[in-house]
Amino acid sequence: MPQQLQQVARGAPRSPGVYAFKDAAGVPIYIGKAKNLRSRLGSYFSPDLPERTRQMVCQAKSIEWVVTDSEAEALLLENRLIKEHYPKYNIQLRDNERFTYILITEEKYPRMLLVRRNRGGKVRARGKLFGPFTAGSAHVLVASTLRRIFKIRTCRPNQGRACLQYHLGFCTGVCAGLVTQEQYMRQVRKLEEVLSGGKKLEEVLAEMEAEMKRASHARQFERALALRNSIRSLSSLLERQKMEGEASANEDFVSLVEHGGKAHVQLFRQIGGVIRDRKKYEFEAMGADALSEFLPRFYEAGGIPRRIYVERLPEDRAALEQYLSQKRGGSVSIIAPKKGDKLRLLQLLRKNILLEIGGTADPALLELQQALGLPEIPRVIECFDVSSLFGSSIVGAMVQFVNGKPNKSNYRRFRIRTVGAQDDFASIREIVARRYARLKNEGAQMPNLILIDGGQGQLNAALSALSRLSLSIPCISLAKEYEEIYSPAFSQPVRLPRSSPALKILQYARDEAHRFGIAYHRLLVKKKMRG
Repeated sequence: MPQQLQQVARGAPRSPGVYAFKDAAGVPIYIGKAKNLRSRLGSYFSPDLPERTRQMVCQAKSIEWVVTDSEAEALLLENRLIKEHYPKYNIQLRDNERFTYILITEEKYPRMLLVRRNRGGKVRARGKLFGPFTAGSAHVLVASTLRRIFKIRTCRPNQGRACLQYHLGFCTGVCAGLVTQEQYMRQVRKLEEVLSGGKKLEEVLAEMEAEMKRASHARQFERALALRNSIRSLSSLLERQKMEGEASANEDFVSLVEHGGKAHVQLFRQIGGVIRDRKKYEFEAMGADALSEFLPRFYEAGGIPRRIYVERLPEDRAALEQYLSQKRGGSVSIIAPKKGDKLRLLQLLRKNILLEIGGTADPALLELQQALGLPEIPRVIECFDVSSLFGSSIVGAMVQFVNGKPNKSNYRRFRIRTVGAQDDFASIREIVARRYARLKNEGAQMPNLILIDGGQGQLNAALSALSRLSLSIPCISLAKEYEEIYSPAFSQPVRLPRSSPALKILQYARDEAHRFGIAYHRLLVKKKMRG
């Protein structure tokens, strides 16, 4: 069946659109979007797919697609279809925050309800929605106070007798037919103005304050006290609205690390200039860009800030910004900061992700594994260097790092035996062969990574030695001039950022091997002079 699907995929247009893998019953099991449908669908039939993606392709019996005019339109359609079908293999953020809304119902005598959207993004009751609001939002905290201030009913209209809330002074008597619909709706409109915030709320507060003064002058002290308490509650709401309304201070920071076929996400929510919450997610990414999969799913519930900071920009940044801006009702920017506090916050999130994935391993080692595509965390690194003074007495040195720290008890020194003249390549080949032939004969544990000081030539010499021993230990070299990493896994050398903790570990190991070799060389020279 995958071969038949592959033939179908080859016939897809080179256009943006949405595609769906379906099972035997025609039910979508995965829905995705693409800038180029043919290219994206073709990627599902490569030999090195993650296990979950391979499983999905094997279960699929058919592929369908819909061509769109743009990538942004594809994103909108994808989200609509995912909400409709909830495919098995699309990511589900189980602990995603569900935002609360205040709903004024569409009834003859409306009620005020706290509601949440269901999985389909809908609210069961019909009416006018205000929000979304987070769990700690002022709107939610004073909802019961608002209901009492504006005497919004919780009872059934015209039930024949007055409810308890009426006797407590929190209901106008809708239940007993003591108020007209027109009088009641005036209170509802005031409530809607308060929920809209800004100047409307200020006007309502001014009106209530004037009414409080009139009640006080008329010696209606209980009424004046109730109004004073209501004004205080609403004033605190106004202050919170001002703080939460500062869009420039509401920002999200999102860090994503892919490891072992899974995407690990941590997110800081900054509200009013203060980090209020950290969220964690883990899912098996199916698309080409896990970040592009995560962002629409996470913000489906609402609560979209004006700025979202990420470590690297998603492939479909423009389409995502357009989609989120439309959903928010205002502009949204996705930004990858290059320096400053915002970058440090993202680096902190990344460090926490790496700590959780790696357990006791240094986060820099996990980053090194990610950067070089190593099969496991390089907990044990052995680094080789060849040194000489003025072309004489060539020696080799090996240092061992365990969990990113020097393990000096396993440092080793080598006198070069088989090389007469100065030949770094032959010397590297000799000391690597001697080290691992011995470990192999002893049945000792091999390192997770071998690091050679030098460029492509030195690396090839080390790989030649390992090949003769039939060993397949990951091996790389680090050239000092441009800090380029050579690896048989890459056609071109890799350059990590100068600030990268992963690069710093490699530099530390290389420099330590060089110092250890020079110290050994000087020791030999002293012995020779004494003799």
